[in-house]
Amino acid sequence: MNLYKRVLQDIWKEVPPDYYQKGVKKNILQRTWHKGKLKTILSFIEDYPQSILDVGCASGWFLNEVSRKFPKAECTGIDPYEDAIKYGKKKYEKLNLIVADGHDIPLPSSTFDLVICSEVLEHVANPEKVVGEIKRVMAPNGIALIEMDSGNILFRMIWYWWTHMRKGVWQHAHLHSFNAKKLEKIIKKGGLIIVEKKVFNFTMAVTYKTKKKS
Repeated sequence: MNLYKRVLQDIWKEVPPDYYQKGVKKNILQRTWHKGKLKTILSFIEDYPQSILDVGCASGWFLNEVSRKFPKAECTGIDPYEDAIKYGKKKYEKLNLIVADGHDIPLPSSTFDLVICSEVLEHVANPEKVVGEIKRVMAPNGIALIEMDSGNILFRMIWYWWTHMRKGVWQHAHLHSFNAKKLEKIIKKGGLIIVEKKVFNFTMAVTYKTKKKS
């Protein structure tokens, strides 16, 4: 875990707290990617959630976009990047943003109607443990939406260009290399049932709607 923390600290040196806010505003690739992700995530939500948790929320941009669709929901986000959380707390006062690690979520069990974990598991030391924590904090009838890149050839080509040719900030940030099948195994090992799957962003990303076992 100490090595994991050092890797995170190295990443944070390259990623400004407002990375997503600026990226979505100024970069068409980032804007297209994240807007496509938001549209897909929202398409899974059938019932109005009273409580939402975003695991790995960074500075809260994505959670804030979700909260606009559900203004009455209590929205909480956790991320270990303290500077990003500080920035988000100032920018999004209605969000409850907490400095915390997904391996050990400091929140009560069986609490959240909706848990979102978007592009996070590839960055953590123990993905299965994080999925287990997601399961723990989900309400009995809650859902978790777990999203990640699909790992297909098109994504790998663009990712290489983004991190090498363009000198993107995420070059060494992926601790694990997933494809859809590997991600499905992690989700199931973590104790969740896959209800539905959607591939989007030109097949480069995949989201799973999951629930607890009965």
